[in-house]
Amino acid sequence: MIRARIAAALVAGAGWHGLWLLAGRADGVGLTTTLALLAALGWALMRAQHHVRPGGLIVLLLGSGAAAMTRVALLEIGAVVAGLAWCAMPRPRLPVLMLALLAVPILPTLEMLLAWPLRRLSAMLTAAMLRLNGFSVTLEGVALEWHGRQLLFDGPCSGVRMLWALLVLACLAAAIRELQPLRFALVLAGAIVVAILGNALRAASLFYVESGLVPIIHGPVAHEAVGLAAFAIVTAGALALVSRWSVRA
Repeated sequence: MIRARIAAALVAGAGWHGLWLLAGRADGVGLTTTLALLAALGWALMRAQHHVRPGGLIVLLLGSGAAAMTRVALLEIGAVVAGLAWCAMPRPRLPVLMLALLAVPILPTLEMLLAWPLRRLSAMLTAAMLRLNGFSVTLEGVALEWHGRQLLFDGPCSGVRMLWALLVLACLAAAIRELQPLRFALVLAGAIVVAILGNALRAASLFYVESGLVPIIHGPVAHEAVGLAAFAIVTAGALALVSRWSVRA
């Protein structure tokens, strides 16, 4: 058996390039989450009194080496962060590992990979909602057409940041409630569905604002208020899922 601090030092040494890449990519929201992640890992490792199995450490070191060979920044960062989180925990916990991975600067990559599919899906759901309310809305790509006007789903309307925030919230709540793997997977799937539906609800609400159907509510303040209200609704939905599926160890 190997002391956790020694194991973490070996993981950090093997994944030094991933840590260097992590420092270079951290800015904006990523800087805040990265600093919080490193502070939490450092605090946990300073207090660690447990030992880790040599077999698990070997797997982590091999994984870090394999990630370095790919030359993919996020894989290198993910390997070293997951390894440090694994060393910091007296026993492996999947929600904590995923929370650590979500804390790295992953938002730009998620926006590049998921922005258009989520924009398209949100536009389809929004159009369906508006048709149910009697509006003859048509869909053209990622834009809604109504009475000759076109309302475009741009990048910020994709819901990627809302999805990321809900996944972080779900992982944090699952770690606190100590959800078992199957229930944790159900909570994650539910959080994804809630985020997509919540983003469509936000877009449908903004349709009334942007089209002038509610003249007393307009301008950027109304836009932000609708976004905050939608986020509050989806947050409540995600927490309800965690409460429903939680089982204390």
